[in-house]
Amino acid sequence: MNYKFWLLFVYFTLSLTSVFSQGYKLTAKFSNYKPQKVTLGYYYEENRYVVIDSAQQSGSTVIFEGEKPLPAGIYCVILTANNEYFDLLIDKDNQNFSMKCDVADIQKTMKITGSEVNSKFFDYQRSMTELMKQQSKIDTLKKYSTDSSEIEKYDVRLSEIDSKYSKLLLDAVEANKGNILSDMLDCMNAYTFPGNEMLNHINFSQPGLLRTPFFFQRIRAHIARHIEEGQYEIMRQTDLIIKKAKANPDVYYYVTGYLLNFYRTFYKLGMNEVFVHIADKYFLPDTVQNLSAENRKMIKDQRDIYYSSIPGADARNIKVCNMKTDDSLQVLDHIKDKLFLLFWANGCGHCDSAENAIKYYYDRLLANGISVISVCNDNHRVEELKRNSEKKNFPWIDCHDTKNNSRYREYYYVVSTPVMYIINKDGVIENKVVGEDRITDACKMFSN
Repeated sequence: MNYKFWLLFVYFTLSLTSVFSQGYKLTAKFSNYKPQKVTLGYYYEENRYVVIDSAQQSGSTVIFEGEKPLPAGIYCVILTANNEYFDLLIDKDNQNFSMKCDVADIQKTMKITGSEVNSKFFDYQRSMTELMKQQSKIDTLKKYSTDSSEIEKYDVRLSEIDSKYSKLLLDAVEANKGNILSDMLDCMNAYTFPGNEMLNHINFSQPGLLRTPFFFQRIRAHIARHIEEGQYEIMRQTDLIIKKAKANPDVYYYVTGYLLNFYRTFYKLGMNEVFVHIADKYFLPDTVQNLSAENRKMIKDQRDIYYSSIPGADARNIKVCNMKTDDSLQVLDHIKDKLFLLFWANGCGHCDSAENAIKYYYDRLLANGISVISVCNDNHRVEELKRNSEKKNFPWIDCHDTKNNSRYREYYYVVSTPVMYIINKDGVIENKVVGEDRITDACKMFSN
């Protein structure tokens, strides 16, 4: 599989941003400045990417200029020699403005001409910085204080600062409604809201959020809040967030691409079904545009692999090796009326319980036309696998595929053990049974 493709697939959406009619020109005049390389970068997920190698320079004046507009987002001007940088907000209304500051204290001395949103952005940063200084000072006093009454007073003051933090942020969000500053701050603070209320504080119609460190983190937070709720709830939450993302094409392409890639590589029971759901609903229908034939095929191939382990699918006839005889066999060739295909691992207590249940009911299972084959999921040397299998003394055929030549881990989505598939005589997966309790229940049901 071409793993590089999947990364590119997630990132390609940045090129889809709407084009505005004019270019950009950002002028900065520095004092106490020594000529050096100055670059302009933008944020994307957890990284800062440089999009312009260096500015035009004339003395202490640097200019970033281009004929095509910059996509919206948070940008950073980086003074490489000073190891300093400062952030700017760019959107369609803020592509041509000037800055003036002293490099010895950029934030404090920064003055913006021609961009009200950036003037407010620096005002907000300055206010936040002042609160952080106050908080740090009180934290230090509290740390070294031994007087309980003093500590209580410090706690009260710290609580007051927290309230000022919240008020400053919420006031800035409200006062700047309709521009990128409000959207950015609201998204930044969205994680403080419980459950899906967090999503109400993300403006999915604002593509500039893609070029901030916050949007990516909130998508991750949304996933984390629901990841233990099972694949069907995850599918529902996936549909919910994608529905919101339809507010903007760039945001939609990013969110769908990110979720597709996440569930392709997050190995947990049921996540293969989530991947299939996303692929079938948002990428593979004939109505989907902006997806090349090559990319469509790669998604379809992965979808088919993951689908093959979902009940109702045709089971893959994997070729594995018999532990006792070293002969190769294809598992579906051993179906009677049904096949119990068990994947286990040595040292797994849950596997031991499941295996004991199958042993206990084994004769009655055989009498009812049910054959059993197991595959050890360990990667040890074959000699060690054989010793472990011999100790188990299975009455059925036990197999291995140490190099995964059969790709059984993919075709049967073996991400944990024990897991057992019930396959009928037509080669169709009837059920996927996870855990010793459910495997025991299946043995009871089919041995009656």
